[in-house]
Amino acid sequence: MRKLHVLLEPSMKSMALLSNLTFLTILRLEYCSNLTMDGFNPLIAVNLIELEVRTCNTLAADMLSEVASQRAKLLPADYISRLEMLTVDDISGLLVAPICNLLHLLHTLEIEYANYWMQSFTEEQEIALQLLTSLQNLRFSYCGGLQSLPQGLHRLSSLKELRVFECPRIRSMPKEGLPVSLRKLKMNCRSAEIDEQIEKIRRTNPDLSVED
Repeated sequence: MRKLHVLLEPSMKSMALLSNLTFLTILRLEYCSNLTMDGFNPLIAVNLIELEVRTCNTLAADMLSEVASQRAKLLPADYISRLEMLTVDDISGLLVAPICNLLHLLHTLEIEYANYWMQSFTEEQEIALQLLTSLQNLRFSYCGGLQSLPQGLHRLSSLKELRVFECPRIRSMPKEGLPVSLRKLKMNCRSAEIDEQIEKIRRTNPDLSVED
């Protein structure tokens, strides 16, 4: 099996059910709030290219953390994750150095419906984000509590597209601006202050396209 999408399955309570699916390239788990890490086999993540986890508590972070911790025991010493696309609604425990050090090929990170209590990124999360050196697309959607974007965005030198959708509490751009590599900014719910800041950014990056 190469692709698996599990949706609204409260009866699924253990990752052991997936333990033999070591050839998965796409895994989507949504609204499986009873699903636990019991019986998780890190080898099911070896070939993953796309991982999407929503409303499953901290499952995404727990899975990748286990892969990182078991790296030396079960995987080749030079192993890096093949993961290219990651979509989550909970980044607590996800943006940490051991996990981000694995994700050398990750080009798309989408954070949707993030915990309402999440207002900003911690210093640890900011530092870990810089380890995603291949990141080209960063998306925030329906993050109702988020008041600010990562302050270190300007250091993401591979970033091409930034999308901020329905995050109405964000009132300003990062103090250091955006990376010069950025070519497309999609952002609705913009304030007058944000529009003014974007105009300043475009003066130094005329290739930047801005859309609502």
